[in-house]
Amino acid sequence: MQKTLHKITKESAFHYASKDRIQWVLENLGMVAIVGTQIWWTWRVEDVFDKVRSGNKYAMKQESLKQTTDLNNLINTVRTELNSQDRKKVNALIIIDVHARDIVDRFVKDSILDKREFEWESQLRFYWVNSVNDIRIMQCTGSFPYGYEYQGLNGRLVITPLTDRCVMTLTTALTFKLGGAPAGPAGTGKTETVKDLAKSLAIRCCVTNCGEGLDYKAMGIIFSGLVQTGFWGCFDEFNRITPEVLSVVSVQVKTIQSALIQEKKTLELLKR
Repeated sequence: MQKTLHKITKESAFHYASKDRIQWVLENLGMVAIVGTQIWWTWRVEDVFDKVRSGNKYAMKQESLKQTTDLNNLINTVRTELNSQDRKKVNALIIIDVHARDIVDRFVKDSILDKREFEWESQLRFYWVNSVNDIRIMQCTGSFPYGYEYQGLNGRLVITPLTDRCVMTLTTALTFKLGGAPAGPAGTGKTETVKDLAKSLAIRCCVTNCGEGLDYKAMGIIFSGLVQTGFWGCFDEFNRITPEVLSVVSVQVKTIQSALIQEKKTLELLKR
């Protein structure tokens, strides 16, 4: 699956520039269309920064107009007769495109003219790196490989400034081989934000609803499954686990984190 998706993504991203954008979107898989768009958007914005340094001070405004045109084309497309799959695909792309356009608009407004500025460094940026023949996703000091886990057309979240900050916190924690613990009132989208970040990185995210019935053995089995597959684990209502179990679970988490930091191939979680 991952090898096939890698091949399809590479081919699609290569043809992006030579085709009409709407035609390209409708021809490709949903997740491939999204990641291809994000790779090219990153390249375009960095190209604008280079143009600004060369003396074209209106380059960012021109890019902003182009982003708006691309977005309007997608909006016009979604109003036409589309089958349900294409409609879902275009809907997800509109959500991504609105965020991309908002970022460029903010750069125009705040006069962000260098790619080393924090405003750009703090964005989730997608690069096709030729030396490794693969996608690398950068944010702040973190660099992550693209997971190529097949997503289907599962929709995307609307991205707000708060979601952006949550994502930045999580990716920074992942850079240091740590986990994240989003806190806040019920129904505010903590789990959905984690799931949406996993979709961005094409990693499978397994949500577990914790309760008093969960003991350290059950948690150990879940952890060992996550460790072997490389999936993310999202534990809802983690505070419901009894303190006695939590103390053992914290040791299990620490064991996994230590193994990640030391880049070990194996670790022992549950004694037989």
